[in-house]
Amino acid sequence: MNRVERLVYFSLSFLMMGLAMSHLSNVVPWVDEVMFTDTAMHFMNGKGWTTNAWYSVAKQEPFLLYPPLYTMIMVLWMNVFGTTLIACRSLNLIMTQLIGLGILRICRQLGTHLSMKQIGLLIMLLWCTEDMIYMYSNGRPDLLGAAILVWIVSEMICIIKNNKKGWTIIVLLSVLLAVSGIQEVVCLYILIFLAYLMLKDQRESVKRVTVLTVFGTFIGFLLVCAFMACHGHLIAFVVNMLSYSNTLMNLAMISIPVLGDFLGIDFSLFLEKIANNTTDVPFYSRIMTIYTHPSYVALLVVILFVLLSEHKKLKSCSLYVMMKLLLVFVLSIPLLMNLAGRFPDYYYWMAYIPLFLLLVILVGFTESRISHLIIGLVLLFISAKGLAHSILQDNYSMTKAFISRCTMLKNKCVVAPFSVFYEMEKLGSRAYYLGVYPTRYIPKDIEYVILPPKNSDYGVSHLYDYYHSIHESDSLQTVMVAESTSVGLKVYKIVKKPQYNSNKP
Repeated sequence: MNRVERLVYFSLSFLMMGLAMSHLSNVVPWVDEVMFTDTAMHFMNGKGWTTNAWYSVAKQEPFLLYPPLYTMIMVLWMNVFGTTLIACRSLNLIMTQLIGLGILRICRQLGTHLSMKQIGLLIMLLWCTEDMIYMYSNGRPDLLGAAILVWIVSEMICIIKNNKKGWTIIVLLSVLLAVSGIQEVVCLYILIFLAYLMLKDQRESVKRVTVLTVFGTFIGFLLVCAFMACHGHLIAFVVNMLSYSNTLMNLAMISIPVLGDFLGIDFSLFLEKIANNTTDVPFYSRIMTIYTHPSYVALLVVILFVLLSEHKKLKSCSLYVMMKLLLVFVLSIPLLMNLAGRFPDYYYWMAYIPLFLLLVILVGFTESRISHLIIGLVLLFISAKGLAHSILQDNYSMTKAFISRCTMLKNKCVVAPFSVFYEMEKLGSRAYYLGVYPTRYIPKDIEYVILPPKNSDYGVSHLYDYYHSIHESDSLQTVMVAESTSVGLKVYKIVKKPQYNSNKP
C-alpha cells in the first residue's frame, strides 16, 4: 500500500473500532468471559492465580486449559484502563487491529498490491461479520492467539517465499503462541502439515519453519508448565489439557487412575471434571456445526464460484498454489481440529481469517462484473446480519442499574450469576459465580443469593439448586429483599430460621 492507501485503511479501521466499542455493552457477560476476567482481577488484587468462577477442581484453580498470556495482559490492561465491562472487552479490539495489520503484511509479502476496493473488503470482513463481532465483543483470549498466529504465518512466508535466514522472530512468536493457547498451536501444526504437502518446491524451507516453530512452542510450553508449577496448578493444567480432546479424555479416564495408584495421588477431582466435560455429541454433528454455518457457507460458495469461473486466469498467476493451500486449509480445519480436539464457535476464526485473506487476494485477480456483484451481495448479506446482531439492545444497562441500587450487597459474601459479574466487582463483594462453580467449595458465610430468570444463563440450574438447598434448610431460609421486573433478577438474603421452643405455652 502507498501512503494514501495506508491512511485510508487506518482511518476506516479505527472508525470501525470506535463503532465496535460503542456496542460492547450490548452483550451480557457470559461464563467464559467471567472465568478469564475473574482470574485477572484476583491476581491484580493480590489473591493469586485463582478464581471464584471455575468448576470441578479444588483450591479455586482457574481456567487452566488456557495458558496465562491473555490473563496477564488483561491484568496490565485493567491497571491502566479500569475494570469496567467496556474496558476489559476493548482489549480484543486491539487484537482485531493486529490481525488486520498481519493480513496486510501477508499480502505485501505475497506481492499483492491491495486496491482501495480490497482494503474496504478487508475492513468489512474483519469488523462487520457476525462471527468476528461475536469474537471481539467478549473477553475470551482467542483473538490474541489468532493475532500471534497471523504474524507467525507472515514470518513463515518470509522464510519460505523469500528464503529469509533469520529465526529470532518466528521462534519468539512461537513461544508467545504456546503461552497464549494450546488450540492455536494445534492449528499452526495443521497449517504447516498442509504446506509441506502442497508446497513441493519449498519443502526444505517448510522443514526449517517446522523446526523453528516446534522449538519455540516447546519452550513456551515449558514456561507455561513452570508458571503453573509455581502457582501449584501443574497437575490441574495437564489434566485440563486432556479435556481439550474427546480422544484424550477417553484415554485419560483409563490411564489416570492407574497413574494415581502408582504415585499414591488422588486424582478423583480431576477425573470428575474430565467426566463432566465428556460430550456425547456425535462427531458428524460436531463438524457439521460450522459446515452448515450461514456465513461460512456464503463466503465459501462465493470463493468457489470465483475460483471456478476465473480458473484459467488464476492458474497462470504466481499465487495459484497459495490460493489452493488457503482453500484446503479452510475446508479441512473444522474436520482436523475436531479430530485433534474440538472446534466450538469461538475457534471459528481459524476458518474465517484465511477465508478473508483468500477472498481479498481473489478480488485483486478477477475483473468479472458478475464475480464482483456476487462478492458484493454476499458481503452485504453477512455484514448486515452481523451489524444488526451487534446493535440489538440487550438488557445489560438495566442489569447494571439494578445492581447499583442494591447497596445491601456492598462488601458482602454473595452467590451470583455471571451476568452481574462486573457490577458485583464494583461493590467489593466476595462473589461466587454459580453455574459451574461446585457448591461444595462455596463458603458457609454466604449472605445473599442473586437469582436470574430460569434458563437465562449458562448453568443457572446449579444456582437454583443451591438456592433451594438453602431455602429448604432446617437452620437457614432466604428472604427476598430486592427484585427487578425488567431483567428478572431477584436478591435473597440468607437468615437463620427462628428456633421455636415446643415446651413454651
